[in-house]
Amino acid sequence: MTSSPRRRRRRPSLWRRFRQRPGSPDRLPWAWVVITALLYLSMGLLLAAFPVPYWIWNLALVGIVAQALALAGPRALSRRPWLAANLLALLAIIGTVLLAIALGISLGFVGTAQLDEVAMSGTTFEVIRIGLLAILVPAIGAVIGAETGDRLLYRLNRWQTTLVLAATCSAGIGLGGAFGLLIAG
Repeated sequence: MTSSPRRRRRRPSLWRRFRQRPGSPDRLPWAWVVITALLYLSMGLLLAAFPVPYWIWNLALVGIVAQALALAGPRALSRRPWLAANLLALLAIIGTVLLAIALGISLGFVGTAQLDEVAMSGTTFEVIRIGLLAILVPAIGAVIGAETGDRLLYRLNRWQTTLVLAATCSAGIGLGGAFGLLIAG
């Protein structure tokens, strides 16, 4: 009688281990909440860095609330029927687009008072760089916010998670705006 060889289990990749481990169900994911707040703080800094109209801040706030209401992470959406899950994902996309529009308009105020000094090649590169920044920062914020929402759902119910996420993102963008005004002023 021969013994069967032991099967070695392959360890999952670092990303899978990081993604699968939600932490203890009795603790809040503070690291994820802080990372989310820092991302939205950077968006607030970008919004406050230039003299934008006040309605831009309202647009950003509507985008934050839409993202927090959607909670478009895989765990949150798996609890919903197909149509509801897709509508929530659409709401999260609309919120992200509103934030990108707000940042794009804000970063559109970057410029110079000396129009004679503008070179076409340098300006083209700057416009592309600013456009990518206005798109990537809200997109990364939406992905991290969705993951934070999923991790908060292990501890809190849906409405508590929505409130925590909306408060975190709003506080982050507000603090970023305040820091931006202190730096610019």
